[in-house]
Amino acid sequence: MRATIQYSLQIDFAEPARALTQVLRLTPRDFDSQHLLDWSVGVDPDVRMRRSVDTFGNIVHACSHDGPLERLSFFAGGEIETGDAAGVVRGSSEKFPLDVYLRDLESTRADVRLHEFTRDTLGAEAEPLGRMHLLLDALAKVLAFEPGETPAPRPAAEVFKDGKGSARELAQVFIAAARGEHVPARFISGFFIGAEGARDAGAHHGWAEVFVPPIGWIGFDCALGICPRDEHLRIAQGLDYYGAAPRRGASFGYVKEQASARLTIDFARHAAWQVQQ
Repeated sequence: MRATIQYSLQIDFAEPARALTQVLRLTPRDFDSQHLLDWSVGVDPDVRMRRSVDTFGNIVHACSHDGPLERLSFFAGGEIETGDAAGVVRGSSEKFPLDVYLRDLESTRADVRLHEFTRDTLGAEAEPLGRMHLLLDALAKVLAFEPGETPAPRPAAEVFKDGKGSARELAQVFIAAARGEHVPARFISGFFIGAEGARDAGAHHGWAEVFVPPIGWIGFDCALGICPRDEHLRIAQGLDYYGAAPRRGASFGYVKEQASARLTIDFARHAAWQVQQ
């Protein structure tokens, strides 16, 4: 798939913000089935911005402004080309041993209920890839996908108990279940750029990746119930949502904010789709 992506995020502050710092992960990386032909990131008004690479290999833009600011807008986009690899990620730079992706975090910690569900689901299935597909199908039956985003994703155990959640919350449930079975897993943030179901996926999307020998890293989208295809634009990775979040920030003093995101996709001369949040 070849497409032109335009993403915007507008932040309105209830009162002028002071000494603002923001960290953006909005730039995809190349690997075998994903290539950037052109990409840029911008901010309005002008801020001090520095590009770097974080611990997990994500491209990060850190920006700051002395304020006061009533509104801040971010823009990212360009032309990309993706291929359908059935969720398999090859050709990416891997910096850590697999044990790192077994690390237990509060956001991705399975409780007794989720552990028991996972064991009952996998049963006697021994084939590693088959086990993960069984888990995906089982979670899709007991968890409802709720489009949209909460200000911060709830812990995986809470989401599983509630039986519903956003894409990033469902991804963390899958990660918790996989790590509970000693399967390395990580969180992926990105965009879903397919026309079909684009409005349900939302401007931001999230899914999980697990390491399945001998294949390697494979994605599982618990919200849509599929392995990522060429409609999934992979942007950042981390142990949980917070390590791969598109934006994290802080300001001097607490300031209430209202965020509105828009994603516009032009499929190489085909119809354009707009997704708003």
